[in-house]
Amino acid sequence: MFRNSVLTALTVLVPSLLARQVPVTTPNGLMTAMKTAVAGDTILVAPGTYTGEIALSGDPGNLPNGTGYFWVGNNGTAQHPIVIIAADPAHPPVLQGSTISSGYVVHVTGDYVVLKSLVITQGDKGVIFDNASNGILEDCEVYNVGAELIHVRDASSNVIISRNNIHNSGNTAGTYGEGLYIGTDFARWGADDVAQTATIAPYWGPEGIAEGYGGYDWRVQNTQVMCNFFSGGISAECIDSKEGTQNTTVIGNVFVADSIGKKAGANFYDDSFIDQKGVKGVFTGNTFFLGGNTITTYIAEVLRSFPNVPSNLTAEKHAKPWCDNILANDSNNCSAANNTVVTSSPADPRSACTSYFDMNWSALNSTPISGNRPIRPLSARPLTGYDLLGRTSH
Repeated sequence: MFRNSVLTALTVLVPSLLARQVPVTTPNGLMTAMKTAVAGDTILVAPGTYTGEIALSGDPGNLPNGTGYFWVGNNGTAQHPIVIIAADPAHPPVLQGSTISSGYVVHVTGDYVVLKSLVITQGDKGVIFDNASNGILEDCEVYNVGAELIHVRDASSNVIISRNNIHNSGNTAGTYGEGLYIGTDFARWGADDVAQTATIAPYWGPEGIAEGYGGYDWRVQNTQVMCNFFSGGISAECIDSKEGTQNTTVIGNVFVADSIGKKAGANFYDDSFIDQKGVKGVFTGNTFFLGGNTITTYIAEVLRSFPNVPSNLTAEKHAKPWCDNILANDSNNCSAANNTVVTSSPADPRSACTSYFDMNWSALNSTPISGNRPIRPLSARPLTGYDLLGRTSH
């Protein structure tokens, strides 16, 4: 009886102990709150402009490509995520880097992290999820970066991209200007639980081997892209879902192609709204608007049959302008019948979509958190808990 009473009391107390408000009003305060956040923290960001500093963010980086101006590296939980949210969603705060030539504006390497009602701008890349599962990016504006705006990478799984305004990429090199990049090019594949060899072998790419940093894990699964407005100024594909990705769902989005292939540095292969190089993808209920562009491909199914890419991890090549619905090796479903092409400027779709993440404000302790909490120790990615075709644990 006593034991049951204690368990009941703990069940009642745990939510109030874990769910806490962290109000911030300064860049240093925001960087500190993000790098020291623990499960249940809700960081309430006051209106204003917050310029991050790579040297102060605490981000160890993901070699060889970059470090975040703002960084979240600790894990939330399903019941108690780490939430970074506008204190006043009607006046969203601006999180920015110092230049579009380097750095990630926001780098997420922890699980169960929510970014909500923020403006994210002015870095080489906007938002990066690395080895980060069950993250949410919702009701944000991500714009004006040197390369891609959002990247879900390095064995991240179950990431949700919902109701965002995504625009103006590729401003230093047009060919590296995707709106949303999912997964990793075959050349940089690698993973700690797969033996590295001196030659190109399945699952390891030549650059991943040559650069010696461990590569990026190709197993990016269950990415959901729902009701976003890819509103223009995007220099490469609006979405590029790479070989090795699985179960990507793209539903109810609006895509504007006005700048695809048109910015300085763009290449001949910047010629479609969406590239699907992965498998088991579903693309339905989306709206495509050329916006004066002359590209002829809406969703391209692209075969990447390189020596280190097994055939069951890459799409089958299909005639343009739409990939097929044939249930063959790739199981992709993205035909013209399930999507719409319009000839006049489409409406922003976000107001018609339900918010995926709703704050449970009643669970928050009204007492602000004070004092510092330890940062999660840096360690190598896990060596166990995987199989070669799917992420089974984090």
